[in-house]
Amino acid sequence: MKEKFIPKNLKTFPGPVSPVIKYGNIAFISGQISVDPKKGDIIKGDIKEETKNALNNMKIILEDMGLTLDSVLKCDVFLNDINDFDEMNEIYREFFGTECPPARTALSVDLWGEMKVEISAVVGLN
Repeated sequence: MKEKFIPKNLKTFPGPVSPVIKYGNIAFISGQISVDPKKGDIIKGDIKEETKNALNNMKIILEDMGLTLDSVLKCDVFLNDINDFDEMNEIYREFFGTECPPARTALSVDLWGEMKVEISAVVGLN
């Protein structure tokens, strides 16, 4: 049975979306963007800054679940401009390394609010 998880240390947004859904031995983390984790205010910056903020927010969620970035099995990366791929990848590599990074899909979409990046994840719970 699916279960909604609300992180304690990250402001989440109201609406018809769960920040995290746990199901069996996996969890699905909704797309993370560049926001202040305490206030929920959007932080606009260059692609590196926005990627770092989105991944830091994901890390906060994982820590609230008692997990680490090593638990991430797959990420979906949505870029507003595919030309930002290399710079996004530079920051992504800092978080996940190169030895056994998560499987990943990356594509270019028209993101809301002029965000440069949004990153969702599938996480293993054991």
